[in-house]
Amino acid sequence: MSESEAVTGSDVAAWLKANPDFFMDHSDVFSAMRIPHPQGGHAISMVERQLISLRERNTQLEKQLSELIGYGQHNDGLIEKLHRLTLALLRAPNAEVTLDVIFESMRSDFAIPYSAVRWWGGQISDTALEASTVCSAEFRNYIAGLDRPYVGPNAAHESRDWLGDAAIQSRSFAYVPLADGSVSGVLMLASEDGGRFTPDMATDVLARLAHLTSAALARFATRVFEPRFA
Repeated sequence: MSESEAVTGSDVAAWLKANPDFFMDHSDVFSAMRIPHPQGGHAISMVERQLISLRERNTQLEKQLSELIGYGQHNDGLIEKLHRLTLALLRAPNAEVTLDVIFESMRSDFAIPYSAVRWWGGQISDTALEASTVCSAEFRNYIAGLDRPYVGPNAAHESRDWLGDAAIQSRSFAYVPLADGSVSGVLMLASEDGGRFTPDMATDVLARLAHLTSAALARFATRVFEPRFA
């Protein structure tokens, strides 16, 4: 047989497809065939080798299924935490309680020990936020320029001072822009765990936290409207 007439894998596959009873008609031949054990050592029949392959494939599928179940349970947990936070924010009667709800949820539900909020999207007449409206123009521009939450090891501008003594232990940070029409503030999160907020992590949950926080605080913000004349 010349090289041009050599049988290819596609030829074999096509022939077997056209003759589906081939393995059944020659089962005695294949059961007698001996091939090396996949882990070395003694030889085994082709049937035994197929069983080993099926077991290995089954183990891989079980592992994948277990991972999918784990992801589903994790996502269910996140949904429950966000739902609980949403209900608590809806019940908050003022900005001070709103902030308490946010900070407690970060600690107890999301295991984020340190958090702070700064809001400059309209005045909020609440003592809890009086000091929270003071931010440098440089910092505000930095937050307004983020196209996604920042996550990483660096504290931005003067924000490290917001954490007080906790700033010494903090090793990773997240800055989530708060937007009510335009960028109106920031939710800052910090942890002593350097791997808690890393540049390669997904930020979907942080974005949802920003939406909830923005909507909750915007309820208490005083807007200045220009008078309309008839």
